[in-house]
Amino acid sequence: MKKVIIPFILLLFAGNVFALSIDLGMDEVLIVDNSRVSFDVAQNNPNLVLLMVETPNGSVLKGLTFGESLYVNGVNYTVGRLDPQKMILTLHLSGNYSKTEVLKKKDFKVEILEAFDTYVKLRIINTGYYDLNDTLIISSQGLPVEERPIFLKRGESITLKVKVPSNQINVTAEENKISKTVTIESFEELISLENLWKDDRIHVKLKNHGDPANVTLKLLFNGLTVEKKEITLERGEEKEVSFESNINQGALVIDYGVIKQESFYFETPVISLVKVEKEKDKLRIWLKNEGKGKFVGKVSVYQNSFIVGEPYYRSIEIDPDKEGLVEFEVPEDAEFLTIAISSGTYSSTFPVSLKTGWDVKALNSYAKGILGGKTSYTLLINGNGNVKLGVEGLPESIRASFYYNEAEVKQLNVVKSTQVVLLLQLPNLPQGFTLNKPFNFNVTINGIKIPLELEVSGIGILPVYGDNWLAKMNYTSEYHHLGLPYKVVGKDITPPFVFEPAKGEKIAIIYGNYIRQGKDLRIHLLDTSGKIIASSTQGKGRSDYVIFNQSKFMLMIEGGGYFNSILLVADYLEVPKNITFEVKRKEFGEGLRTFIINASSLRGKTLEISVSSSRDVEVRAYYFTLNREKEDFDPLSTNFKGAFKGRGEEIQGALEIRSYEDFIAVAIIGEGNVTMKFNVKGGELGVRELSSRVIYLAVLALLALLIGVIWLEKRLG
Repeated sequence: MKKVIIPFILLLFAGNVFALSIDLGMDEVLIVDNSRVSFDVAQNNPNLVLLMVETPNGSVLKGLTFGESLYVNGVNYTVGRLDPQKMILTLHLSGNYSKTEVLKKKDFKVEILEAFDTYVKLRIINTGYYDLNDTLIISSQGLPVEERPIFLKRGESITLKVKVPSNQINVTAEENKISKTVTIESFEELISLENLWKDDRIHVKLKNHGDPANVTLKLLFNGLTVEKKEITLERGEEKEVSFESNINQGALVIDYGVIKQESFYFETPVISLVKVEKEKDKLRIWLKNEGKGKFVGKVSVYQNSFIVGEPYYRSIEIDPDKEGLVEFEVPEDAEFLTIAISSGTYSSTFPVSLKTGWDVKALNSYAKGILGGKTSYTLLINGNGNVKLGVEGLPESIRASFYYNEAEVKQLNVVKSTQVVLLLQLPNLPQGFTLNKPFNFNVTINGIKIPLELEVSGIGILPVYGDNWLAKMNYTSEYHHLGLPYKVVGKDITPPFVFEPAKGEKIAIIYGNYIRQGKDLRIHLLDTSGKIIASSTQGKGRSDYVIFNQSKFMLMIEGGGYFNSILLVADYLEVPKNITFEVKRKEFGEGLRTFIINASSLRGKTLEISVSSSRDVEVRAYYFTLNREKEDFDPLSTNFKGAFKGRGEEIQGALEIRSYEDFIAVAIIGEGNVTMKFNVKGGELGVRELSSRVIYLAVLALLALLIGVIWLEKRLG
């Protein structure tokens, strides 16, 4: 029946100007042109809607049920659905009207005008239909921060200034029980430090971004206040404050209701003597400020510790990276003078020779550095005048810089005697030169060539992986040794590591923590000129290795992000074969040879090892397939975790080669002439491997059972 009545009623008004359906809450007012519509529900009959229409000419109140209408001032109001839970009435309007608007009977809006670290400005706007006469309570983090009565007509607003402890503010109209919450995205500094600099005094520039504020400034040195200033800043005002204190290091405290501290350190001025000219008794001196701050000081001219310049001193101010000129009258026959420069925190002297001619020598003509590092030469230049500094014959991969008084220079005015440092920045890879092979180049100073010699060695020393052995006791070497495992920690790619020269086939293998993390690393094999010869290709989360015959080589490890691994380089045997070799004492105090044997062709068999030596040696054999077994390899440790070991001149042992075996490791420790023989015997899998296989199969079965249970749970809901 309802489905028929509503269309029928609407059809009756099809010829009217406008038809509209509006949802109206009990706490809301519907404005139709100049009329105000609201409703209530009869307490004794929830289906009876008391509809009130107030016009400039009077008010109409009528009880209506679903589908019934009230006609007022050319507009027909038809009662639609009433939601008894939310108390929302759907009204159907038809007739002659031009505009409608739904407003809360009582409501307000909160706007954030300013949010500073000392205060927040809020605008409260009455967005309801009726006047708002209430008590506002403003709180933050559950704590009230402001309470005040307000009276706002419709559309009126009030601005409040509060200080809140958090970025969430709750505003409540207590009597009407209306609450709004606003969130402040960020607080700005009310007072910002725009600049802090020093010449003969310390200067501070501040800016106020909000309401006028009183600011207290304190200058601290070693935690003690040495000077204090108080200022007032108007809105938007910038102001410079100067302190009389002449300290280079300390802290500035800014207090404007919020206390902030800014530490500062002003570098000591660096003044260089650029040029000196003398014409009869007129002496001109050019100085340059190589520092980062303005220099304010005095200049004097001495001869044999007595002031001979007229006047006694000249005041001078030089901005950073600028030059200044001072002039004096001096005796005409003066040949050797001293230029003295001083300020409150700086003093320097420059001996001056007014004679001509050049004498250049290197205090050290040979230097040795490591890849990625720096090395230097000290040059002494005697003479008077301008010189140009350069190098020739140096590889392009090596960056050369000349420094005078810690400032980089390319040309320099020399007065009497000057010391210059040539600094070389060495690349991470040898490019244009060979490691551990000295080469020559020249420094050129005004056409004078000074021959220099440079030798570059490999990068750093890797820590040795192991528990208790001699090589960990303050041991360093230019080379990394074969047979020792090294710890490698890096990010993305390491620099190249140089290993001792060795003939024969070798294997470089990495393993350790990165495998458990499922990361992928690569080994790069390089020659001593930095060229990559080969790279490993094993998959992600697997132990990478490279097999090679290069006698002089370097290794780099590459990965994605940070990684932690172990690197071992050892002799490699593709198949077991009888070999004879000599074990010699290494630099770390023990003789060591390590062999990695490819065991893939021996799977399911037994490998017998027999060692004969001219002197007592120790033999240690390890399974070297699983990552944890590789981590157990520590040939000089007292904590043996391998397959077998023995000591003497004659040693025998055997290993059962498992069906998944990749490598076996054998280490010979000691000194002597050694013969190592191998014998391979066929046979079934050992009891140890069978038991291991049973455990692995049991684990796989349990895993399959667990997956099945999870699948059934999902199917059953």
